[in-house]
Amino acid sequence: MSSFTEFFVIAVVLFLWESALWLPLRSVALRRRMFGKSWKVLHPGGLFATRFAGVIPMLPLPPDAGLAPCQGPPLLADAHGAILMESDNGFIYQLGDVPWSGFVDDSSHLVVAGTRIRLSSPRCIDVLRRAKNRGLTPQAATVRAWRMALSPSHAGREWRRWQLVSAPVKWQGLFLTLGFFAGLPAAYLFWGALSAGCFALGLWLIMGLTACHLWWLAKRVYPGARGALRIDSLLALLVPFHAMRALEIASVHAMGATHPIGLILSTGDTENPWLGTFIRKLLHPLPDSPESAAYSSSLLPLVTRALASHGKIPQDYDVAPDRAKDPAAVAYCPRCHAIYQAGPDTCPDCRGVELRKFY
Repeated sequence: MSSFTEFFVIAVVLFLWESALWLPLRSVALRRRMFGKSWKVLHPGGLFATRFAGVIPMLPLPPDAGLAPCQGPPLLADAHGAILMESDNGFIYQLGDVPWSGFVDDSSHLVVAGTRIRLSSPRCIDVLRRAKNRGLTPQAATVRAWRMALSPSHAGREWRRWQLVSAPVKWQGLFLTLGFFAGLPAAYLFWGALSAGCFALGLWLIMGLTACHLWWLAKRVYPGARGALRIDSLLALLVPFHAMRALEIASVHAMGATHPIGLILSTGDTENPWLGTFIRKLLHPLPDSPESAAYSSSLLPLVTRALASHGKIPQDYDVAPDRAKDPAAVAYCPRCHAIYQAGPDTCPDCRGVELRKFY
């Protein structure tokens, strides 16, 4: 294998590494479909995952301009004022009545009463920080964060703002990728090393423009994620593959304080399958799990409020699954929509949720 081939293979591997977002398993990434207003749901961990985080692959060629990694607030207050926390892998923990002194922000994690949770973006807790400065209690602040995260109008504004402010980065990433993998080898093979060096300098200038744009985003558009965006800016100036994927890497901050429901409803995609799955889990919490019941009872009114803007109620999604592929099925789980023939009365996957008959 020649040195040029080795360089090209290493470059492709590094590009693919930068083409993956590591997100907490509780996150959900949406990708706008090419035609229509619907969203494709990407779950972290579908390709590769650890105990708490998973990989979201980007499209093979930039720009992946329709990618919207979302993360709802990690905290919620129940009816009694106790703080509930959703961990990185989706489990619910009841932390009790926690004062502001029990909150610690270390940029990439939020620590509440000694319990750590990973954040995809510091903007996720910037709402809590602002609420604290206004004198709200932690319980009131968490409810306010959820109302904002679920609001379709707020999600629509956030998405439109991101599309507007990220437009230059989209084209810069495209030029960098084509220039590095096509233009640079062609310049070296047909015009020599000097021409390739001049071409590489031009690519570095585009990297500099990308870095400046990310710095501007940190200062003017998303100050809640200032530290993370400035680190990305420096990496975009030094690492060409990071600059190629700057659009997608920075997108985690654009929707960092938005729940997927808010973004889905903002485009009227009320029939999205993921939306129905999420609501059914709220309508049918896990049996013998006080944390799951408290989480569902606290969040369901907020979700109902978001659905009302589109003339929907949660019960519209509490329907039987299609059993066309298994006509012999006689029962189904109302929570996960698993279907069963003669056998159990409860769903083993949902820890004992009672099955429903098809007739």
